[in-house]
Amino acid sequence: MKKIYDDSAEAAVRLTADIIDKHGPRVSGTEGCYGASADLEALLGKYCHSIKRESFWIHPDSLFAIGKILTVIYLIGIIAVFIESKVSMGIGLVCMAIGALYFIAQFLLYLDTFDGLFKKVVGNNIIGIIEPQAAAKRQVVIVGHHDSSYVYPFYEKAPLLFPARLFVPLLLYMLCLAALFVGFYFRVPAGGMPSFPVWLKYVLFLGIIFVAPMYGFISKRKSPGAGDNLIGCAIVIRLAEIFHSAENALQNTRIVVLLSDGEEVGQKGAKFFIKNNRELLGSAKTVVINIDSIYEYENISIVKRDRNGFTGLSKDLLTGIKTAARELGHAFGVISIPFGGGGTDGGQFARQKMETVSIIGMPISILRKEIVYHTMKDRPDKISKKAVSAVIEVASEYIKKLEQ
Repeated sequence: MKKIYDDSAEAAVRLTADIIDKHGPRVSGTEGCYGASADLEALLGKYCHSIKRESFWIHPDSLFAIGKILTVIYLIGIIAVFIESKVSMGIGLVCMAIGALYFIAQFLLYLDTFDGLFKKVVGNNIIGIIEPQAAAKRQVVIVGHHDSSYVYPFYEKAPLLFPARLFVPLLLYMLCLAALFVGFYFRVPAGGMPSFPVWLKYVLFLGIIFVAPMYGFISKRKSPGAGDNLIGCAIVIRLAEIFHSAENALQNTRIVVLLSDGEEVGQKGAKFFIKNNRELLGSAKTVVINIDSIYEYENISIVKRDRNGFTGLSKDLLTGIKTAARELGHAFGVISIPFGGGGTDGGQFARQKMETVSIIGMPISILRKEIVYHTMKDRPDKISKKAVSAVIEVASEYIKKLEQ
């Protein structure tokens, strides 16, 4: 049995390499993304009873432009502090407050609040369904996203400094916002306009050294996205192949495969799938297994909290998969994605009260000597076949246990 999963892992890594060689990076809305999704759709269709493509609008720059926007707004805030008039502080306060709301909505909570301000492109979800031999009493939605990201230079250069390079500018931004708030709402109505402390002006002005690099926080170079997350799609397709075969056909469990788009800009594909398939999702008891960023075997973990730590995933499903892994000889860890660490498609399903778990295979600690995802290093050679085999084995055997 183990050889079957090792062979599947070999095929999954090979598929990942072939698609990258053929189409290159797959940022949403680019030809590489469209070409890769078409190839994945054709391959998945071989193992499903039905398959369809769902198209929807994505606004990629609603997230990718975040560094540029916050940098420009910070400069507006500094100018307002130095001019120090009621009008300047009012303008600066409004701009910085909107910037803070934008950061919270688009980067921390992955909402769609500001999407309409940015150019839209077409995104494509690929959905395949394998029906059980008898009536469906339950269904498992297996998710992997096929889009890749632009490169984050802070991840490539001196990754150990990444936390400081991100959070120091944010703290300076909040200091400037607080200064403008105090000045506009407390000093001006009091009738006096004493100057801001000199130290504050120096700190905010010298802070430009830390804030200016945020303008290039997300570059225009495109990451190959092998581990994040073409390998997830390849794993999901291999699982579809397993359950399509006669010897592994399920009696009462429907398999729904989702290859989503727009995950890198706020899990847009997962959101659209949930909104557009409520009848399907409500047709049977549903569990969701999201697979993302599988690199090293030693780092395979089940996510307990998603979306920057704000969203809890299913404790029961986590326990079930961890137990299944242990019985198969795999010691999967349990992690929470930290504040500033991002999120996965799994978080969007959990927000809708669906029983959901995400499986990832990379370190998420704040201090890391190397960061592969969202860099040019995210190529197939960074993916462990042992890790891929373990994920396929555990997901496959857990789904079979559900039949019991």
